[in-house]
Amino acid sequence: MTASRTFAVVGLAVAIFGAIGTGVVHALYSIPVAGAFGFGKAAMVGYVISGLTWASVGALLVWRRPQNAVGWLLVLVGAGYALSQLTVSLTFLFLSEHSARGDQLARIAGWITVLLQLVAILQLAIGFIFPTGRVQSPGWAWFMRLFWVLATAFVVISLTQPGPLQLVPAVDNPVGFGPDLRDGRPIAPILALWTLIVFVALGFSMVSRYRMADRVERLQMKWFVLALGLSATALGVATWESVFMDGPVSGNSLAAYVFTGAVVPVAIGIAILRYRLYDIDRIISRTLGYAIVTGVLAAVFAATAIGLSAVLGQLAQADSLAVAAATLLVVGLFGPLRRRAQAIVDRRFDRARYDASQTVQALTARLRDDVDIDRVRTDVLGVVEQTFHPVVTGLWLR
Repeated sequence: MTASRTFAVVGLAVAIFGAIGTGVVHALYSIPVAGAFGFGKAAMVGYVISGLTWASVGALLVWRRPQNAVGWLLVLVGAGYALSQLTVSLTFLFLSEHSARGDQLARIAGWITVLLQLVAILQLAIGFIFPTGRVQSPGWAWFMRLFWVLATAFVVISLTQPGPLQLVPAVDNPVGFGPDLRDGRPIAPILALWTLIVFVALGFSMVSRYRMADRVERLQMKWFVLALGLSATALGVATWESVFMDGPVSGNSLAAYVFTGAVVPVAIGIAILRYRLYDIDRIISRTLGYAIVTGVLAAVFAATAIGLSAVLGQLAQADSLAVAAATLLVVGLFGPLRRRAQAIVDRRFDRARYDASQTVQALTARLRDDVDIDRVRTDVLGVVEQTFHPVVTGLWLR
């Protein structure tokens, strides 16, 4: 067996071991799951499923496309995710012993959990090299060197800052030293800023690659971007909670992130193996359209409810009236706003379909007043040629 196939089998086996071990620990012991960065039972199940998905797709890609680095990174992410759920379960199990030995073992298991969870950084690296397994230009190659330096610093800071562990605050860091950069937050603002900068750079990288790509590579990137957008939205909500909201992080946002994250490796596998690589422009345009509408309506609802509450002041049931009025306004705006937003998205991101639709509408308007058969024939065949580019055209008139 070659080294690549050995890596694929071992990585998948580690992920399966982590998943089975997590299930066994929870089946044998009643473990109180502490509020650790949103770690709840739903999030833990999601991490196990996501880990198995990442590792399985990665193993398949390493087996079929060993020269592509994307598959190798997928295996590492999946194995880390699945195994981290076993270590975090052991952390809570050791804590439940309420003994000095249990506390020491819990700190060690929690530290290993943080280490395993940090494989999520590799997901960002995948975005810079997808789908070919390498960056698209020498300039981006220099950026990737900087990325790995910053990623190493991110890992070192996360593993060595003193006080409560970053992802498992129920226990203290057993190897912590130096200043604690979090200032009472679940994650240090400087690390959150690093993540934001990398996400912005990732966006520029993907736009640059898309412009340089051929038709097949563009289809591959569309699949990846659609799945990544779903996961990134959930991650953004979880990050916002961790940095800007007081109190413990909700387990719902983290669970949503890990479940949507399982879609990403599936899209990557379809794209790289080119299995039924359908053009999904229509899905992307609809997703963008509804995302814009949702964001605008949420802002309108919040502004209207807050404004009316302030205007109504001390009136009885002022808050209820404000919410009802804001709801009615949002319902009334939904239809027109959706049509307008979809038209903007189609004009910008689905130009071929938009131009075809405009051409057909213009033809329909002309045919209402045109009675000359020769002109009608020329017009119809011209529109068909412009819109569909057929090899042969013909028009049958009864």
